Amino acid sequence: MTTLQRLSSYAFRSGQLSLFRQLGEFKGQQVTGVRQQPEVFDTLRQAALLESLQYSNRLEGILVAGDGSAGNSCSLDRVRRLVQPDSRPDTEEERLIAGYREAMDLVIDPGEHLTLSVSLLHQLHRVLFAHTHRGGGGRWRITNKEIIERNNQGQKVGVLYRTLSPSAITAAVDELVVRYHLGLSQQVEPLVLVAAVVLDFLCIHPFSDGNGRIIWLLMAMMLAGNGYRVAQLISLERVLVGREQLYKEALHDSVKGWHQGQHDPMPWINFFLTTLVQAYSELEDKIEALQRQGIHAPKSKLVRRAIEQSGRAFAIGDICLQIPTVSRELVKKVVQQMRSEGVLEPVGKGRGAQWQKC
Repeated sequence: MTTLQRLSSYAFRSGQLSLFRQLGEFKGQQVTGVRQQPEVFDTLRQAALLESLQYSNRLEGILVAGDGSAGNSCSLDRVRRLVQPDSRPDTEEERLIAGYREAMDLVIDPGEHLTLSVSLLHQLHRVLFAHTHRGGGGRWRITNKEIIERNNQGQKVGVLYRTLSPSAITAAVDELVVRYHLGLSQQVEPLVLVAAVVLDFLCIHPFSDGNGRIIWLLMAMMLAGNGYRVAQLISLERVLVGREQLYKEALHDSVKGWHQGQHDPMPWINFFLTTLVQAYSELEDKIEALQRQGIHAPKSKLVRRAIEQSGRAFAIGDICLQIPTVSRELVKKVVQQMRSEGVLEPVGKGRGAQWQKC
């Protein structure tokens, strides 16, 4: 019996109810308020996008209990290059990041029509691996798989759990989708529903590769669809990577006995709720910091501040990526003004020209 099948049997303690209330308050306050401040919203959104892409390849290693297949987080400079319109991914790591970017475009700010479905799962998986030959291109896994448990040194210490057999995947995913929508229609607490979907999906493990990235994208979409839009402005991928050990402990405690319907989902639900509280708390701090820095100042001042805070040579496009609300022409104007003031000097010429502080 899966987590979603047992929802009516769970009882929540006062500490968990307090987390639900806290997240409900965040839901009503922050993202709605910051949308009324376009420059704050755009600055936070661009930073969240870059961080999510930077950490996306780490998700697979974390979300499948460290099978050793994931790469490290990509450097922020490389990610900035990849999101430029004329950029082309060269390495396998970059191709996976490009696919994650395109998948994020589908789900981070979902329209009213977009919701959890089997067809969406296949579509997301195809998009995620559109730039590479690995992953299976939207097809369910056809082989058995064990999720390996490793210690902090990366050494195998046992089997954390065995995923469903390939022949059972279709029915299990169909039921997962049906029970999620049934829960919504019955007004079950959405945060509990989303947490249960994530846990059950990881145990089903329907794809041969990419399950970690797929479910984190779906989680952001389901949260946004229920009014919790924090993933638009804070990188949940970065937050998760920062809580990696807590994640592994929660998963370890919640997946055992899942096949027999004897597992305890509460460690996972607690981790899920506290992770969201941390993300919303970070969002609150970032909004306050931007407001203190005078984000409402003229855009030329935003450009100048970004340049002053740059620690090394930069291109015009780098500043445009940091402040998506300003035009390339304005950045050029500020750079030339700072050059005339003796603050900046050019490095190189032509398309590869950069600037550095004198």
